[in-house]
Amino acid sequence: MSDWSLVRVKRQSPIKTLAVNGLKDALRIMSHRASDGDIDPSTRFQKVAELYLEELKEESELGSVSPSTVRVYRNVLKNWAYPKLGKLHCYDVIVTRCSNAVREARRKASYDTAKTLKSALSGVCDFAVRRGALEHNPMRDIGRMSRTKPKKKVVALDAAQRVDLHEKLVAYGQTRQVDACGRSLGRRGQLWRDLPDLMEVMLATGVRIGECLALLGPDIDLDNKTVAVTHHIIRVDEVGLVRRPLRKGNEDELLLKIPEWSIPVFRRRKATAGDGPLFASFAGGLLDPSNVINRVSEAMVAVGYDWVTSHVFRKTVGMVLDEADRPLTAIADQLGNSPEVANKHYRKVRTANAGNVEALEAMLPPGEE
Repeated sequence: MSDWSLVRVKRQSPIKTLAVNGLKDALRIMSHRASDGDIDPSTRFQKVAELYLEELKEESELGSVSPSTVRVYRNVLKNWAYPKLGKLHCYDVIVTRCSNAVREARRKASYDTAKTLKSALSGVCDFAVRRGALEHNPMRDIGRMSRTKPKKKVVALDAAQRVDLHEKLVAYGQTRQVDACGRSLGRRGQLWRDLPDLMEVMLATGVRIGECLALLGPDIDLDNKTVAVTHHIIRVDEVGLVRRPLRKGNEDELLLKIPEWSIPVFRRRKATAGDGPLFASFAGGLLDPSNVINRVSEAMVAVGYDWVTSHVFRKTVGMVLDEADRPLTAIADQLGNSPEVANKHYRKVRTANAGNVEALEAMLPPGEE
């Protein structure tokens, strides 16, 4: 007896065209199943998304994708895509429904959330196309997103504020060496004492907090007065903190010259660190950037600088270089960004025609007051 069996497939509709199209869809789905595909056009969209996330996780383990991308995509799909699209069959995932999910995320959350959701959905749909569950990626038919809000003002510390804040952080760190019952925190209070040094290191380099916390003793070359920024710290699910090669976004390493005023702090931190982290946890391991950001915010509120975040130190570096009339390319090199990003996020609004006004003066004689 043959192992093959025949299945009679029928689709009915008062309209012949609809019946024919329905029959074609059914045969296409059966054909996919017969080829041992694990998903097909009738598969629920959430299952496809979860399979995509598994593939993305495998890529992150190979180093081609950041583990933080996997975590962010998983969260944004869970919060914004699954409620709208999760139970739909893939053949029902059309442009309008995808667009509505993105628009709702933007309306109820933010532009950044909607942009991330759009990227995640595009990845899922590309995956579905490769596996035969979709004929084309509907996200490719959604128009580009643009911000409606004006450019944010660059917030940075001026010279007087930098000195004042550093002094206040030194004093504040001493007050955080005991708990609410007056008991000494010992090594657990070290982070509070380290905040002034953290501020100095970030101002001397302009690196991000995750890159700063990834610095090891050997990364500091006091003879040549350089710092090698080669890693950043991320948290990986089921693993913990990881010192990941390259900088945030898999950007290339940086070798930065450091200013003379920062040599003492780098010498002190290097001597204490040995081969370990320049800024270590009380147990001697890596510090979690998220926890440090929270401690920085808490300290800033306490000393009267509640508008300052750790990223303001990076903004301040860009502002100082800009005020020194350094070329945009030089600012970008310091921060490890493209000139376009440096101009958009780390420079204040400049007079557009400073070099032209002298020529404009000759256009007409001075007017009467």
